[in-house]
Amino acid sequence: MQQIIGQAPIFIGGAPRSGTTLLRAIVNTSKGIVCGPESRVVPALAALSTQVEQMHMPVLEQQYGLDADALHQKFATSINGFLAPLQARAGRRIAEKTPANVLHFSQLRRLFPASPLVGIIRDGRDVVASLLSMDWPDARTGRPMAVTRDAAAAARLWVASIEAGTAMREDGNYFELRYESLVRYPRDTIAGLFGFLGEDAQAVEAALDHARSFNPASGRNEASNDRVAQPIDTQSIGRWRGQLNAQQYATVMQIAGPALSQLGYV
Repeated sequence: MQQIIGQAPIFIGGAPRSGTTLLRAIVNTSKGIVCGPESRVVPALAALSTQVEQMHMPVLEQQYGLDADALHQKFATSINGFLAPLQARAGRRIAEKTPANVLHFSQLRRLFPASPLVGIIRDGRDVVASLLSMDWPDARTGRPMAVTRDAAAAARLWVASIEAGTAMREDGNYFELRYESLVRYPRDTIAGLFGFLGEDAQAVEAALDHARSFNPASGRNEASNDRVAQPIDTQSIGRWRGQLNAQQYATVMQIAGPALSQLGYV
């Protein structure tokens, strides 16, 4: 499958409110990579490809002569088609950041065998606290999304995102980082990420000043734009302490406690 400008796209994901927009802003400072606002197209197409593969392959193979590899190529070509205009305008390798990408990393690996996958992890208690402060509407019902009103739903989404990302740890082209490390030790964390992506030390210096070049009006799907337009700080670490009530905290720990413990957060 032909890749635009000869390099496979980079896919970035993580639970919503884990720092994916900050990560996008940092990656986009590189002279070698363009990372535009999240499109939400990639996880939608990855999910559809999984559904087709799981439910319809016998018919496609027997009646249409289309095997799994051919199906993967068609969906990869479709995803590339959405990414191509931005990549062509920028003349750089493309990275696509949508939080839900992480839920489809295993399928994206099938569609893009050479693509770097980048997952970001954040303390699930802070993720839930942040989600509960959002007012995102469900596009199907117009009502607030469950993850913005229900601590249990938010915790389940965090666990699903964590499990999908950590399942890729044996993949040699998967890179995982912590939000807490990114904001506490930005230079070292960004250097590790950029080394994985093939960017040089000079790119790290530009990324440390990401706020200078970040346009907060660039992504209508990103609720963190104004926050990301500020210099990196640690103020959001531990926000759950002042924002989750006792019942919400107990709910989060019941659902996410094992994963939080495994990751060293508790």
